[in-house]
Amino acid sequence: MDWKTKAKLGVGIIGVGLAAATAWTALDRVKNRGTERVPYKTVERIDGVELRRYPETIRVRTTASNGREAFFRLFNYIDGANEGGTSVSMTAPVETGTDTSATGDGATKTGESISMTAPVETTRADDATMSFFLPATYTPETAPEPTNDDVELVVDPPRTLAVRRFSWWAPRIRVSLNERTLRKTLAHAGIEPTGEPRLLRYDAPFTPPWLRTNEVVVEVDTASVRRALR
Repeated sequence: MDWKTKAKLGVGIIGVGLAAATAWTALDRVKNRGTERVPYKTVERIDGVELRRYPETIRVRTTASNGREAFFRLFNYIDGANEGGTSVSMTAPVETGTDTSATGDGATKTGESISMTAPVETTRADDATMSFFLPATYTPETAPEPTNDDVELVVDPPRTLAVRRFSWWAPRIRVSLNERTLRKTLAHAGIEPTGEPRLLRYDAPFTPPWLRTNEVVVEVDTASVRRALR
């Protein structure tokens, strides 16, 4: 095979790859269109760190021995393993890989089917603690109670979070590096963290890595934010 043939073959392979990547990107955007996200207001941006003010939010949370077990406990909750008799269509299908998918209308035979809201929250502890945020239409009084004793509802009061965003995959080393940068930026600005960092992931498993959104976040003292921004 001469160099011209090799060059043509290489160009063809690159073209096929680009076409596949474009199709993958378009499919992901269609699937994620309209997904509800937790609302917030940006207060300030400091050296790659965004300070956000969040309203009261409601999460459903569990701790398990691994992430898969934690995920499916929460998936079962939003898919109907909760107290209540109303069937509510899911506003965003939950994708769990090739072996599991959401039903067309999100209804189950018993219980209430709740939409999954981005992001998914995890901690960096040895055990897998994971949370799904409930849609803003729910209040502490109307959110259905879980039927699984290992799943609980958590109400977060209004709070200020410091956020560092990064794309592609989120292996432990990349999470640690972004957490370290987040802490250094806050320390340099004189802003005091009040909790442990958490990882927020916004995307389904099929999302291309170049479209993924991950965030390392930590709650911060509001008074220290005001002092830093004077």
